[in-house]
Amino acid sequence: MNLNFSIDEIFDVLKPDQSRKDYDQDLRLQNVVIDSRSPRISDLSLFVALPGIKDDGHNYLKDFEAKGGRVAIVSKEWADTDLFQIVVKDTLKALQLLATHHRKKFDYPVIGITGSNGKTIVKEWLYHVLKDDFNIVRSPKSYNSQIGVALSVLGMTKHHDLAIFEAGISKPGEMRTLKEMILPTIGVFTGLGDAHSVDFESNEQKRAEKYILFEDVKELINAEDLQPVDTQLPFRDKASLVNASTVFHTAQIMGLAKEDIYERLQSLPSVSMRLEQLQGINDCLLINDAYTADFAALEIALGHLNHIAGDKEKVLMLSLSKDQLHLTEEDVFRDLIGSVELSKVVFIGEKNTLKKAGVDCDYYPSVQDYFNSPIEFENAAILFKGSRGNNLESLVHYYADKKHVTQLEISLSGMRHNLNVFRSVLDKETKTLVMVKAQSYGTGLVEIAQFLQNENVDYLGVAYADEGVALRKAGIHLPILVMNPEKNAFDDIVAYELEPSIYSVVILQSFLHHLILKQVTGFPIHVKIDTGMNRLGFGEEDLDELLETLETQPEVYIKTVFSHLAAADDTKEKNFTFAQIREFEFMTGKIMRKTNYSFDRHLANSSGILSYPNAHFDMVRVGIGLYGLLDNQRSRLENVLTLTTEISQIKFLKVGDSLGYGRSYIADQPKSIAILPVGYADGLRRGLSNGNWYVIINNKKARVVGNICMDMCMVDITDIDASVGDRAQIFGEENTIFEMANNLYTIPYEVISSISSRVHRVYLD
Repeated sequence: MNLNFSIDEIFDVLKPDQSRKDYDQDLRLQNVVIDSRSPRISDLSLFVALPGIKDDGHNYLKDFEAKGGRVAIVSKEWADTDLFQIVVKDTLKALQLLATHHRKKFDYPVIGITGSNGKTIVKEWLYHVLKDDFNIVRSPKSYNSQIGVALSVLGMTKHHDLAIFEAGISKPGEMRTLKEMILPTIGVFTGLGDAHSVDFESNEQKRAEKYILFEDVKELINAEDLQPVDTQLPFRDKASLVNASTVFHTAQIMGLAKEDIYERLQSLPSVSMRLEQLQGINDCLLINDAYTADFAALEIALGHLNHIAGDKEKVLMLSLSKDQLHLTEEDVFRDLIGSVELSKVVFIGEKNTLKKAGVDCDYYPSVQDYFNSPIEFENAAILFKGSRGNNLESLVHYYADKKHVTQLEISLSGMRHNLNVFRSVLDKETKTLVMVKAQSYGTGLVEIAQFLQNENVDYLGVAYADEGVALRKAGIHLPILVMNPEKNAFDDIVAYELEPSIYSVVILQSFLHHLILKQVTGFPIHVKIDTGMNRLGFGEEDLDELLETLETQPEVYIKTVFSHLAAADDTKEKNFTFAQIREFEFMTGKIMRKTNYSFDRHLANSSGILSYPNAHFDMVRVGIGLYGLLDNQRSRLENVLTLTTEISQIKFLKVGDSLGYGRSYIADQPKSIAILPVGYADGLRRGLSNGNWYVIINNKKARVVGNICMDMCMVDITDIDASVGDRAQIFGEENTIFEMANNLYTIPYEVISSISSRVHRVYLD
């Protein structure tokens, strides 16, 4: 950003009800930040304190001030700060008003993109096709929300001559504000789909809301009306063909010749819309963002690196062509790199590119030169940032801990969405405990716990103490509830400040004996009561003995009392669930009357949170719902998990040829068979053999044929245009975990928790 906002200008736009006195008349604010962890904070930054579901930007005013910030927009004035505070009723509205004001300073073309799917792909492909003819400002990544659009528009400068912004809405009434900020002169509609439909009455209503963006455009391209482009493309799937056609017609409107557009379409990049996080060798953490190195995306990536690195050294692997660093932005680039405490910057490309910007780097002309003398990192967080054309992904592969091509992709952004769905129905005071037992249901114990800690959940839950110990050793400081505390783990529970579930007088006496020997007092415990699950827990008949024991034992105190709902996801069992809630209230009431201190109560699981508001109490427990795996809530929750692999080999069968162990499949006609390196040792259960499952290859279904082997399986691609190396989706959006579980006569829990540790976990954000 290069805003040059004076305080007077901000006051004129926002019209706050306060005096303009006591500020620096010469101050010109250059950028807006909404996150106190941003690497771009300086004395010329404007901080907008935005409220969140379970957090509030106002809580980080001191952090902003400590980094040199001087001015903040707030909704309530804070006394314990020397910041100049501009007080408004609604800080989000203030941010949007500033963006709307800033947009009106520029009269160059603005392309506004909306639709249900493909917005970010179309935006990035448009940038690729038009970047040689225009100096473009665009939305970074998929910044298309009420906040993201504002930040994108504030990136407009006089040095640009074209803007490309995407706009996304999830409910009626949102597009009007986005339209006022973007004011597009050219509109692009990527089509209507099922995404974000839950709050709309019909597709017609959703289309009408999206079309508000186009009220004043001079040109409108509707992808639904276009024919596929007649040229060779690097992608063959239907969605990519539609997106490429949309780009083609938009580029024509921008004045490009057909021949030039066709040539550039042939080199369309594969677009990474999310930061890819994976485990590296030597305890390194890798962040793969090897797509583009424009400043906005680089700032996001550096902020992410700063956010998740913890105590690891921070390393930037950067590839930047000389035409990507404009002379007018050298100082901005140098300041951006310098704003993060990097232990090393490795630059791959022409040496003078960064040297003239004054950035201290290790220089390598090419990736191959780097491989001739690679740096061996230990306990480092390494960000790979740059162009795919420079082959940075080969460096990611070099440093990756596991090279198995079968990988489980975990969408952290989807997980964040789901977490916020649960939080949105809770009172602000209600706490959230998230279960991370069984390696976070197979998705990675430490990685998911770190993510949840950054998302400010209140508690984590594990099954056994060794899981809690691993979290403590990884730097997790949140309270951790151990559901199944075993006697031989009491030492670890005390040493690592874990909090045990106490479900019987026997386990209580054993734990008390251990604490007495250790001379420990005041240790927190969580009392589990049985309200109808008939598994672990104190029954009503046990409460008197429990309370008598606790009354005389200073070694422990009750932190929470909790129970389990047995059938909250079954609408036929509502009466039973209501009975459990009443029993919980009765039993916890009895415990409360006998203790002279307060404690929290929690009963609701994922289904209970959304279906039974009267079961929220003081805390709730989120488990399988974090992954979007509640069958009756699919419209509200996002899919988080996608299992993929790639084709190892293609075989051609003649009539009568058999396939695999046991010859369970005999070709009745000529067949093309793809061999996939995934089998039952990876978690692809043998019960899915012989047509009981299908994978997705190039947007088409390929049925499993023959028996699934330990390390591989075979699928029928006779009617699919596929090649060795093409990706195959084992489960995901199209072939869901729900469907797989149904075919196996089991539940989604069992499917995802059985994914083998040798399957590569990749975290996308």
